[in-house]
Amino acid sequence: MLDLFARVVLAAVFLAAVAGKVRTRQGFAEFRDSIAALAPWLPARPLAFAVLAGEALSVVLLAIPGTSLGYALAVALLAAFCGGIVLAIRGSKSVRCKCFGAGGDVLGPKHLARNGALIAVALVGAFVTPPASWEEPMTLLTIAVVLLAVVVAVHVLFTFGLVARVRELQERSGPPRNQNLPQPGTVIPSFSVTDTDGMPFTEADLDGPVQVGFFSVGCGPCRSLTDALLADRPAARFVSVVDGDPTDPEATARLVEKVSALGRVAVIGADDPVLSAFGVMAYPTLLHTHGGVVTASGIKLSDFAGVPAPVA
Repeated sequence: MLDLFARVVLAAVFLAAVAGKVRTRQGFAEFRDSIAALAPWLPARPLAFAVLAGEALSVVLLAIPGTSLGYALAVALLAAFCGGIVLAIRGSKSVRCKCFGAGGDVLGPKHLARNGALIAVALVGAFVTPPASWEEPMTLLTIAVVLLAVVVAVHVLFTFGLVARVRELQERSGPPRNQNLPQPGTVIPSFSVTDTDGMPFTEADLDGPVQVGFFSVGCGPCRSLTDALLADRPAARFVSVVDGDPTDPEATARLVEKVSALGRVAVIGADDPVLSAFGVMAYPTLLHTHGGVVTASGIKLSDFAGVPAPVA
């Protein structure tokens, strides 16, 4: 029972350490940098990979019953970690613990105590490890199942790391373009629509920076977008084009009143020519324009992350 407890505790700790380092690129980078800060005379990157491989190997060895190799490797790794912590304490270096990837507290006595407790667990497990008979079917089956579980876990961890990397690259390259939206560079042709004050709204009104929002009655995403716009009022002139519902004039009036706080409002019907002029195919649609040319488009404010908003 003690052997099983020790193996589970140590394997869980090292598996969590591996997961924390490979889950994101930043996690491994911060771990590598912490090694460089503790021991600048050592090659940080190869050593970081060696530690990662050692932790993964320890999980595999700890999963094999009847052998103390996993315990020996665990003790060696933990002793090396303790040496690094001692270097940080004696050198008064404010190095954060990156054993589990990004984050972590500044290395100190509590980290020594933690690693010391894990070394004690490993020593107890090593001394009570029962001998394994490789001829017993259940022993072989247990080893096979545990190894399969470790392989699957490692595969899942690397998959998470790959997904995180893909998301990071997507964020760096900016939001993906929706081909159903008016594309930047589109020149808006002639159009004319009357606003709620009886004044015409035409292409001549797009002489400077203007934001134009297209909303529809009963549209849930339109409600979310208008709420966001009201919470963070646009600096540029804003015109709302509302697709009214003739069967529900009260709902139309409520939406018009809501968006009127943003600026001018024009109410249109289905298939109004103004939709074709702006190339709007769905609600909501938010456009940044300047001089009658679309400079950015999206369906939510996060689509404009990194895009400078037009300023009046």
